[in-house]
Amino acid sequence: MKKFLITFLGLFLIIGISANASFAQTRERKHPGLATNVAIVAGSTAVGALIGGKNGAIAGAGAGLLYASSRKGTKRRAYNSNYRRIAKIAGGTLVGAGVGGALGGKKGMLIGSLIGAGATYLYTKNGYKYYRARNGKIYAVPNW
Repeated sequence: MKKFLITFLGLFLIIGISANASFAQTRERKHPGLATNVAIVAGSTAVGALIGGKNGAIAGAGAGLLYASSRKGTKRRAYNSNYRRIAKIAGGTLVGAGVGGALGGKKGMLIGSLIGAGATYLYTKNGYKYYRARNGKIYAVPNW
């Protein structure tokens, strides 16, 4: 009985390993890295909420969005650089709103969000635009 059980488990293991390897080559990913970026933003929001309450959650979400849109892997993919720029400006706005809200209430939140959006806009204005050509190469063009 033991020989039969060991043979059956070994055969089952071999079939399972070969099936996994054969399906892995044909898998298509429509949005590579999107789950990673969502996890980064969600984690930083949760940590910010634990540390600083509502304003900390806002600042944490902004910091996570800034980091997720600036990662090397995000630039390497076929994401449009305009969408990344908008995400960076939104992240800077959230960071400014969180810090301003922590320091000065509602009025501080408004002023902080304007300062954060403006500063991030100016920071991203003279960057590079990335696009993918039809042959698959990625080109970086100065945004001047």
